[in-house]
Amino acid sequence: MKQRSKSIIIFVMLIVAALSLVPVMAQDDVALSENSDAFYGITSLIPDGWEEIAPGIVGRMRHANDRTVLVRQAAPLSQDQILSTLMTQLQQTETPEAVATHESDALSWTLYQLDISAGDIMVIIDLGLANSEGVTYIVLLQTSPDEYESLHDAVFVPVIDSLAPIADEPTADITYLEEDVTFSNGDITLAGMLTLPDSDGPHPAVILVTGSGGQDRDESLVPLAAMKPFALIADHLTRNGIAVLRYDDRGVGLSTGNFDTATSADFASDAVAAFDFLLTRDAINSTQIGLLGHSEGGAIAPMVAVERPQLAFVISMAGTAVDGADVLRVQNRRILAAEGATDAQIEGVLSRLDPLFDAVTNGDNPLLENRLRDLIDYQIRTFTPADELPDDETLESMVEAGLTQQLTLFESPWYPYFLTYNPAEFWSQVDVPVLALFGGLDVQVDAEQNRSAMEIALEAAGNTDATFVTIPTANHLFQDAVSGSPSEYNDLEQTFHPDFLPTITEWLLARVDVVA
Repeated sequence: MKQRSKSIIIFVMLIVAALSLVPVMAQDDVALSENSDAFYGITSLIPDGWEEIAPGIVGRMRHANDRTVLVRQAAPLSQDQILSTLMTQLQQTETPEAVATHESDALSWTLYQLDISAGDIMVIIDLGLANSEGVTYIVLLQTSPDEYESLHDAVFVPVIDSLAPIADEPTADITYLEEDVTFSNGDITLAGMLTLPDSDGPHPAVILVTGSGGQDRDESLVPLAAMKPFALIADHLTRNGIAVLRYDDRGVGLSTGNFDTATSADFASDAVAAFDFLLTRDAINSTQIGLLGHSEGGAIAPMVAVERPQLAFVISMAGTAVDGADVLRVQNRRILAAEGATDAQIEGVLSRLDPLFDAVTNGDNPLLENRLRDLIDYQIRTFTPADELPDDETLESMVEAGLTQQLTLFESPWYPYFLTYNPAEFWSQVDVPVLALFGGLDVQVDAEQNRSAMEIALEAAGNTDATFVTIPTANHLFQDAVSGSPSEYNDLEQTFHPDFLPTITEWLLARVDVVA
């Protein structure tokens, strides 16, 4: 189960209260150079000598307390969604009005300015948002009031003028057809891509269902990793004679609807709509349409199989078979252990989870707020080296910032549904062929916990064609991993473990009819 988050992480003004008053130095001339960021798929000018703090973020780092930073990122979300996410991170209760618009050669920008203070410290933020083809591009400059005017002209304006999406390089030797498609689920329009073998059909087909968090059709994982798992799977399967439908989640990319108010049941209904859409396509073999779900998508897959018993097969890619609360208990233990936490630190976190989950499922928001505040406070105090702990006032500000950021998720409809939904109730009704894939180093969906539960459920269903494969060194993304920790996802080779795609293909080709 991927940590449910947007595809944008901006580590900016959460640390404003930690700023120290420093002398304002004369602003040197700022030299800019072209920079391409393959992580976010953008190119623009950036200041020479500024240091990378995190993906898409550079800091001037002139002195120890220099918080002048430049953010350049992109996410498959609407401008309103990005703005809402940013305001939460910046601890702003009101959405600002746009101050101007700006046309660059590549994009049409909406510009905002925010004055943010913490105690005696004030910073000014320039923010530019531009949307193109379902992706919102973000430029943010944070600096002090004394330097704002000069850096606005010297950095912010040149960056938004120069920022442009990097054109996708054509995949070498594409031997299949690509078709942009849309289909409906009630009043929601889902947009995606159907890849078809370049031969007469009808073809077997696989529908790809994403994991948690707002995902585009490629299941792009920025900023966790640069790889695009669903693009890789679609390419591989289609080259092997199997059509693939992948689509943007509702409210993401080019799909309409509201992602933030949806639960797993809503995402399952979208997958049902995808199945119904393929039934209308002459090029698709209507008796050989199956589903591949990753993470939460693997937990959604049995819901779809029960709703549409005509489904020919199910492939679960790190899917779950226990309720979400159980998943998170083991997930937190394994992630913390992979990051080097002590047993005492781990138990300190775990002891706070169940009271937090109870508050979520009971809808007790005041209690939820108190318990979440306690957890965040504990984590900061416990995992920050003693010589780096901030003063009490700053720590309190950090806790409140984390609380503001996390409450939106915990109070959403998705979270209580996730905590209590047990996929085993649906797996126990699935009697079509199932391939269940797990990673031995997956710290987000524990292989032992979920494989055994899924085996029991499918046996109860009388399923006679269930195949279970655990790849010992694979992580949650099915990369060949070292520790399995999410923190190493982007450091690993941005492709699958060598055994992953061949395992899927071999299993599928034994069960479907490929047209030569």
